[in-house]
Amino acid sequence: MADGSRDEVSLRDTLLSPRLYRRIDAGQALHTAALYRLHLAILHRALRGPTNEEQAAEWYLQGFPGQDIEDYLARYADRFDLFGSQPFMQVVGLDPAAIGENFRSHWTRIGIDEGSSSSTSLFSPNKRAKESKSRQPYPWPDSSIPYAALNLLAAQAFSLAGTIQRFTLSGQESPVATAALFLAEGSDLHQTLALNLTSYTPSMQAQDLPVWEQPPLTVEEIGQIYAGKEPRLRRAEGYVSRYTWPSRSVLLLPEDTPDGVRVRTIGFGAGVPLEGAGEGHGSNIDPMVALLPARDDKSDPYPYKLRRDRLLWRDLTALLPGNADTVVEDKKGKAKVKPGRTPEVLNHAMKVMELARAKANPAAPQPVPNQDEAADWDEPIADARAKRPVIPVLVFGQLTDQGKAFAIRQESYTLPETFLEDSDTFYNYVKGALAEATKVGEALRRSVFVLAQELLKKDGSRSPDPADIRKLAEQIPAAPTYWQTLETPFRQYLLNLDGDPEQATYSWNAELRRAALGGWKLAQEAAGMNAVGLRAVQKSQGLLLQALGTLAKEGETSDKNER
Repeated sequence: MADGSRDEVSLRDTLLSPRLYRRIDAGQALHTAALYRLHLAILHRALRGPTNEEQAAEWYLQGFPGQDIEDYLARYADRFDLFGSQPFMQVVGLDPAAIGENFRSHWTRIGIDEGSSSSTSLFSPNKRAKESKSRQPYPWPDSSIPYAALNLLAAQAFSLAGTIQRFTLSGQESPVATAALFLAEGSDLHQTLALNLTSYTPSMQAQDLPVWEQPPLTVEEIGQIYAGKEPRLRRAEGYVSRYTWPSRSVLLLPEDTPDGVRVRTIGFGAGVPLEGAGEGHGSNIDPMVALLPARDDKSDPYPYKLRRDRLLWRDLTALLPGNADTVVEDKKGKAKVKPGRTPEVLNHAMKVMELARAKANPAAPQPVPNQDEAADWDEPIADARAKRPVIPVLVFGQLTDQGKAFAIRQESYTLPETFLEDSDTFYNYVKGALAEATKVGEALRRSVFVLAQELLKKDGSRSPDPADIRKLAEQIPAAPTYWQTLETPFRQYLLNLDGDPEQATYSWNAELRRAALGGWKLAQEAAGMNAVGLRAVQKSQGLLLQALGTLAKEGETSDKNER
């Protein structure tokens, strides 16, 4: 809620009165992302727009046309019923009692972090029960209706490819199952939705239908899709169909219990297979996805994914305007590398903030948003009307390895006013800061490698095996500690760019020195204080010290810091 409290409210409430709420927080990152995508899909269809950034900026300041939303929700009210004759986001007739018990699964089958066949045992009670050789048919609790609805939405958006054996042997991956999803955040839910409602052109509107505006999917229709040797793929015609793609066939089966109506089992099977890349192509790319440049001229740009060993801030320049639109050309003028793409929601949010800031009357008293992070209107606030507007960016995604999800992550970063006023200059500063961090980090890594080599040499009578060197170096946590230490200082560096960028750079360089020397201290402790350890430290620290010596300090003149 806007007052900082938390409550479970209806979809209707958040769509018609979004200013009352600070944000959507479902308690799990993928549930939250799925709810945001549902809200955006409904608003795109109900409002038939925005047709451009100007209309989005008008909505940002004045609010959404409430009557249009009311009329739309009334028109499709029966299609938003989870247990009606045309159940929401489900397949009609997928009742195991009618078509076969092999279609019955426990509700955790659609639980992204609870029972999906693509989750690890850490998340899956289903697999833990199998591993403990439990013979109980369903030893896990049933689900409340709201929680079942959340899992239904998340399963459609984030299911990984894997064995299903209903309709077909293996189900296709959901369109954005492994991609990182980006969302620009405002000072309240209304602003957040307006910032992420990207331009929705009339040509796209005509063909881009969500599942609730189409005839309901049936068991017979899904069966026909998989009747041939190859499944009959279907196209996503626009943003809304991508936000609501039915990648799994599901039917929630309600049961009356002493605790009210609950869901224990579901009808489950493969869903509608998508034609083409999950993120889309051309002008029909998922607005929440960032594309990295193609690795070579024979491949296509690919979605940015969250990584186990690397937080997003280290790749920030690859996701900002200024880098993604660059095309490398050969001597004949042909493109060697296809360009990447900044998340469209981020481009759109920047333009909407600029337009809304220009439209707002500076002479009129401006309301102060109820935002815990800003105690004063002069502080950085996620509002275009503020004296120091900023754009917080949320990032959602699951970390996968060999087709299995082992973690779910949500990160947030605040892009300062400098980003809005001069994105190119902001990009150059961030690029320089990350380049320096990478240079020092690589020097630290190489120093640790040399240290491990010297420790294994001992008296110098033998040359150690490279594999042994790598193994020992990996056991010294100098580099991981270095990168982990820098996350908070980097967030502060971004905000400091709104003041004195040169001073911000000096402060950042000081943090690099502090983090690198902290990491190297761990390496020294691992080497020990005996003669072998001290000699190894002496021979290996030069690479790091040399890199640290190149960092600009306050009071020094350096051309490389000029932008």
